Amino acid sequence: MARFAHRSGATALTVTNLVGAAAVTFTLLVNLARGYPLLALARTVLVATGLYWRWVRAGRPRGIEAIEREAERED
Repeated sequence: MARFAHRSGATALTVTNLVGAAAVTFTLLVNLARGYPLLALARTVLVATGLYWRWVRAGRPRGIEAIEREAERED
């Protein structure tokens, strides 16, 4: 957002966005240093891997219509 604000010539908005980005970066670094977020990220990756594996195993359906058609064929 800071880049968009800078391109549009809004200096105050650019500074505000940069300060906000710095605050978010600092908060993320402090939280990562505690270790607990790393466990949450690891669990998220584990769940995402399981869901991806199931999606591939189901033939990579593109939408709910494909899933419904597949379910109807199996009945």
